[in-house]
Amino acid sequence: MGILSSVFGFSQNKNLIELTSNQDAEEGWQDLIFTITKKEKIDNGFWSLTCKAKYKNQIVGLKINIVDGIPAGIVNNDLDNTRFVENGIEIQSIGTESDKLISVISKLYGQTKQTKFSTEKLTFTIFPLNRENATLENGRFKFKLFYDDNNEQNLYAEFYLNPDLKNGTIELNEKDEEYRQNIVKLLSEK
Repeated sequence: MGILSSVFGFSQNKNLIELTSNQDAEEGWQDLIFTITKKEKIDNGFWSLTCKAKYKNQIVGLKINIVDGIPAGIVNNDLDNTRFVENGIEIQSIGTESDKLISVISKLYGQTKQTKFSTEKLTFTIFPLNRENATLENGRFKFKLFYDDNNEQNLYAEFYLNPDLKNGTIELNEKDEEYRQNIVKLLSEK
């Protein structure tokens, strides 16, 4: 069974979190949570995180690379506007699981169904919503992500990313429903 488990990923996938288990029905947000199934500190100072979840008997997922050690964005109870980090987050496909994910996200967001996750590595500007430096392996941190900052592609979007490497989860949370269409567009194959 050990060989079959490693070949087909049974042991890795049986402990996956339910993608929508972190949602608050009263709030109405379509927040997503993933299990970090693989994490690796890479040479460029980023953590590379393979993230997967279960959704209605299927496995969905994506890869998120996030720069480590981002300085605190909240200093003396004020936002420090010098803490934005361009290209601080990269999101990319892991194949079939990502294609399934974009299909689920389009449905949850009430958008036209998309079936192919972008094959491009998508980069985001990041702002730390933390009172301490984000040494990621030390716990849970919160970030606000921005895509197409100057709206040059007409795809401006904001959302939240909350990695918790210590507990092995990562959340992708909505900022506002007005960004749903652009989020689906930017994550989809063009």
